[in-house]
Amino acid sequence: MEDKIPFGIFDYSEFPPLIQVELTGTKATDENFTAYLAEMEKIATQPERYISILDTTKASYLPVKYRIMQGKYLEKNKKHTAQKAIAAVFIAPSFIQRTVLKAIFMIKPYASPVFIVASKEDARQKVEELLEEELMVA
Repeated sequence: MEDKIPFGIFDYSEFPPLIQVELTGTKATDENFTAYLAEMEKIATQPERYISILDTTKASYLPVKYRIMQGKYLEKNKKHTAQKAIAAVFIAPSFIQRTVLKAIFMIKPYASPVFIVASKEDARQKVEELLEEELMVA
């Protein structure tokens, strides 16, 4: 039954410009992780500029096989993400999660600006700041 639970839940109710993704905490499988990356690719190829919020509150260990798949997805969509993503905001409530994410992005920079925050409230505040900046530039 667990393999039928999606790896991530996508919310487009505020798109454009906001796309929210909540990781469910379910164990990655070939089926659910492939579906997750396919949906992430839809985001990366949006014609409109966007901000993504990725809630990693329930995230668990991701086996190497799936980290490699994610790395290939990121590389494949790097150019479009750099052009269309205003930013990616990661919600990581624990110090360890935030530290790991910061280390990952230090080693392998993301194609758009990344902000790592501790809560949904912090994420919303950052989104508002980013949208104000985006309007000033436009």
